[in-house]
Amino acid sequence: MKTILNAAFAVLTLLGGTTALMADDHGGKGGQTTDTRLKTKLAGAVIGGTTPEGSADFRADARGRARLNVEVEHVNLPVATMLTVSLQQGTVVTKLGTIKLSALGEGELELSSQDGALVPAVQKGDMVTVRNGGQTILAGAF
Repeated sequence: MKTILNAAFAVLTLLGGTTALMADDHGGKGGQTTDTRLKTKLAGAVIGGTTPEGSADFRADARGRARLNVEVEHVNLPVATMLTVSLQQGTVVTKLGTIKLSALGEGELELSSQDGALVPAVQKGDMVTVRNGGQTILAGAF
């Protein structure tokens, strides 16, 4: 297990997470309404000859609306496998939800405050992990 985790983080280090922080003042209101957007690619070690991939996207606006979307693909595990998605902020790890793999080895978790979900305030440096049981399949830092 330690070898798989080391390989996953080696791949993550080689690929590097992509982070973007954007501000938009929505029509020149002096920066009073700023939107935040953070994105990262998720990377992991090969599973059964296939390299899994993924991405995470966080958006928040000045009106208090927030959305966090985590997508995975090319995950070579059985159909309907339930993957756990977590967010690590410093030393605090919060379970966000689960992704059920499709027949194509892909799936998505979307949390939206407009749908009543509790969306954590993601910050640069926070890490998303996708696990199958105790094994990290994908990871990436915002």
